[in-house]
Amino acid sequence: MTLPSMAAGGIASATAAVTIPQHSAAPLQGRPHARWRAVTRGRIAAVLLSAGLMAGVTLSSATRADAATKPPRLVAFDWAKAQAGKPYIYGGTGPNGYDCSGLVYAAYKRAGFTLPRTTQQMLASSKFGRTGKPRPGELAFFGTGHVEFVTNEYHTTYGALHSGTVVWWHKWYSGSSWHPTVYLYVKNAG
Repeated sequence: MTLPSMAAGGIASATAAVTIPQHSAAPLQGRPHARWRAVTRGRIAAVLLSAGLMAGVTLSSATRADAATKPPRLVAFDWAKAQAGKPYIYGGTGPNGYDCSGLVYAAYKRAGFTLPRTTQQMLASSKFGRTGKPRPGELAFFGTGHVEFVTNEYHTTYGALHSGTVVWWHKWYSGSSWHPTVYLYVKNAG
């Protein structure tokens, strides 16, 4: 299999190519573990190479270009989604864990916005506007003590819920006592 190599800046070069040999069973007959390792290494190499990582190229320039074209609310939301699985830590603003408002604070800071640190401060701030039609990356407030990101999934928000949980997606139901009470957007964040 031949894959294009990655040139500086994450752009594929049409002239350079890297060949990853296909493994045949003949030289490895009678050694099933050796064949499995060879095939697995080839697959891993192909995945790494296609991501541009094997050649030591990072995709940060592609990320910067993407960030330049995305609204800041989506840059913040995408960054927050990359924190999935990190633990809820009361008062946490990262990088090892977050509380609900700490995740929002850190994500929007990454997108170039300085927001108030706590949920109550966010609700009282003039940096936010109210919306009746929330979009992904905007904020869902549950009363005055909890905030999460709006997602594009029906009745689902994303954030750090409470102690003993991890940053993740959370389902809510409009008929229950646990549902967003107000949606806010960060002004000038698209």
